[in-house]
Amino acid sequence: MRRLLLGAALAIGAVGLAALAWHLHRASLDSQLARFHVGRAATFEQAKREIAAIETRSDGDDSIRELTSGWRTGNPSFDRYLAMYVSDPASSEALRRAFSQEFSWRPQLLHDWAHYWSWRAKQEPSDEIASIAGYLETLSAAAAPRQLTWREVLDVQAAFTLTGHADLARRLATDQWADRYQTWKKDGPDFSGVGRPKNPLPERSDL
Repeated sequence: MRRLLLGAALAIGAVGLAALAWHLHRASLDSQLARFHVGRAATFEQAKREIAAIETRSDGDDSIRELTSGWRTGNPSFDRYLAMYVSDPASSEALRRAFSQEFSWRPQLLHDWAHYWSWRAKQEPSDEIASIAGYLETLSAAAAPRQLTWREVLDVQAAFTLTGHADLARRLATDQWADRYQTWKKDGPDFSGVGRPKNPLPERSDL
């Protein structure tokens, strides 16, 4: 009897594990398919609709993390559209957070993001960085500096990276920027020579 019960328990456990594995595999395939649809979009507006649909999926953060994990893995159109989207007012803070956190375990992407950021800057990149420095100085003067938004974190990560401080940009978060800003400021970063690249993203040799 005990053997029968043990056998039944093992069988039920095996079925449960198989179902979980199938669910995770299907979720991964769904996310890969979603990335494919974004990458093959004919226009940015179409890509925006595809990304927005991913942001509102029932599995929420998991889908967003799967989306951002595909950045700079071999699809230039997807790379460009996702970078455009996180810079767009339509992007959710959850997507920007996941995009920024992707740099934590793939720090080489900080340079690609900084490249794109300087390419799409509304004014000259050196002026944009000067503006960011002034903004952070104003915030840090407050008795209790407020948290940054994730959109602002991405801006600061680009500014740090473009001035030779990718180490300060890695794992930057909304609530621990002040000390890193002071370190950056103390080093006296020179951003006068930061220019605008010709292309939105550099070619990668390690794909």
